[in-house]
Amino acid sequence: MNQPERLKQIHRFLMSNRRRDIQPIWIPAIWNESKYANILDAKDGEIQVHPIDFIVSHLQYLFNSSSQYYMSDRSNLDESVIYCSLVRYTTAWDYAHIGELQSGTFLRTMILLPLLKKMGVNILYLLPVTRYSHLNLKGDIGSPYAVHTLFELDDQLHDHLLDGMQDFTLDDEMAALVEACHLLDIKVVVDFIPRVTAKNSAVIEDHPDWVYWMHLDQLEGFRPPQIPELGFFEECTPDKLETVYRSEETSGFLGKFSLPPNELNPVLWQALKKRAKQTGEELLTLVEKEMGITTSPAHSDWINDVQPIWTDITFYRLYKDISPLAKPYVSPEQAPYVLFDTIKCNDYPGLEPNRELWDMLIDAISFNLNTYGIDGFRIDIGHVLPTALLDEIFQKIKELRPQAILISEDLFNRNHRRAAKTGYNIMLGSGWNIMTDIKVDKLQNFLRELPELAIHVFACSETADTPRITSRGGVQLARMMSVFNYFLPNAIPYLTTGMEVNEEQPLNCGLGDNTQGAEIPRAFFNKLAINWTEPVPMVDLLHQLNLCRKQYSGLLQPGHFFIPEDQGEVLIYAYYQGRELLVGCFNLSSDTVQNVDLDAIYKVNEGFVLLIDSNSESGAVHLGRRYKQFKIQPNQGMIFYNEQI
Repeated sequence: MNQPERLKQIHRFLMSNRRRDIQPIWIPAIWNESKYANILDAKDGEIQVHPIDFIVSHLQYLFNSSSQYYMSDRSNLDESVIYCSLVRYTTAWDYAHIGELQSGTFLRTMILLPLLKKMGVNILYLLPVTRYSHLNLKGDIGSPYAVHTLFELDDQLHDHLLDGMQDFTLDDEMAALVEACHLLDIKVVVDFIPRVTAKNSAVIEDHPDWVYWMHLDQLEGFRPPQIPELGFFEECTPDKLETVYRSEETSGFLGKFSLPPNELNPVLWQALKKRAKQTGEELLTLVEKEMGITTSPAHSDWINDVQPIWTDITFYRLYKDISPLAKPYVSPEQAPYVLFDTIKCNDYPGLEPNRELWDMLIDAISFNLNTYGIDGFRIDIGHVLPTALLDEIFQKIKELRPQAILISEDLFNRNHRRAAKTGYNIMLGSGWNIMTDIKVDKLQNFLRELPELAIHVFACSETADTPRITSRGGVQLARMMSVFNYFLPNAIPYLTTGMEVNEEQPLNCGLGDNTQGAEIPRAFFNKLAINWTEPVPMVDLLHQLNLCRKQYSGLLQPGHFFIPEDQGEVLIYAYYQGRELLVGCFNLSSDTVQNVDLDAIYKVNEGFVLLIDSNSESGAVHLGRRYKQFKIQPNQGMIFYNEQI
């Protein structure tokens, strides 16, 4: 393992500034997993500390703890837990108690690492940390997915405690976070965004033809064409192409697009570039004003999708031409355009790759691996990238990190073989969709797929793109589904930041939206803080789940998994090998107590030991007792074990 040199630099700098006169800060008490003792005050779930003294002590705790862990090259995905964090949000807090949230930072994310380790986390997945656009803002702070450049970090993630560190950059702060994670055997995966970029992307100045352009007067009301001849949310397969292009709205839609500014008016384009450099004006704004064109917003590749367009991002133009399959339906004079098929370069590649753009994306991969020392990527909508480009990206990753963690965003378990063949070792999968309507038969069908998967999927009841599970059924449901998700075959427990404290506000609701389109605050677009002072968090339950999962890891293998018959609204799954039997029981009813007969699964004289109960915080449970028949409360999850079958 590489030495944590940048982390040591931070430690030395803060040690030398330990006596600096600086105001105390308030932090959530739950963050103090390192047991810092010099607390100045405490109330309402917070503690007041001297920030430099606290961080110095905390970093020393990380150094001391590192002797307990060995950072292995290969991840054991059967024993992994993923924690998804949006850095600016996860540790956002009113540190000064002045009624103003301060952004989370790389340094303050380190405070959470012992807490994550307690929950069994060994993969920290960071949502985009790159510099993003503040033009066409969604919400009050904008989306981290509106990436302005792949080679710079969001400067709001700098921590002012590190002001004055000479020759220590924001890149170094990010690398120090990775080093801190590695001390605790936590690998770091980051979001990589190779298909879209901000509407005013940094690439436009030198390469305006790397994105798509449209007439500015066509922007209002812009949306992909509706295809009434086809159904709702249909995939654009080749057999539908002619229907799409012959449909009434498509012709008008294609007419909205324009040549890029350097081709439309080369002289004016050069003049606007020069002016933008001299005055600091936004180049895209000048182009809109003087040339009447703008970069086109992005939209879903699914036909007749209800998702709104993404007004802050545009697609990269990965090919200079369009797919031969689409050429019969398009005029030779047609300006470059985006449609359901052109988005899906995996199925509709052109014949002329935009080679310089491809090289830039591959350089960005190398930059991330070499600069920050990360361990892998989640490839954002990677399943629509050209197969040849994705192969090159994976080749570069494997060259630099042979054991890299590679996560596919693919939304459906049915694509597991394709994802595995491509080179991914984890995929999002179908769980997010199943959890939108929790029913016995739906979950049983989901469970039957899992043992046969060629790749690990997320085991989750929420993601950063879905509403919170607490918004669907409250804390009891969230706790039950956490128990459910920790013991699934070929599935990795996935914790969205804030889930451990029963957070209700979503990061986003792009998938499985239950808000009926309400304009609610979302962490992807708004300045929000997690409810870290929640009086009854889920941390202890997650800790117990992790310990139990590790203890019975030999039993919890796909080949030992089976699904006994359900009992009313109680879903049951189990693992059996030799003389061991582990059984999970989950009452999916939110209002009815159910009877469970464990003898119906396997009759044993002495009954089954209760290992885990999602209601354990209530104090009314009896872990370690043996049961044969019992009543299970609404939205209660329980794990039982018998070693003498």
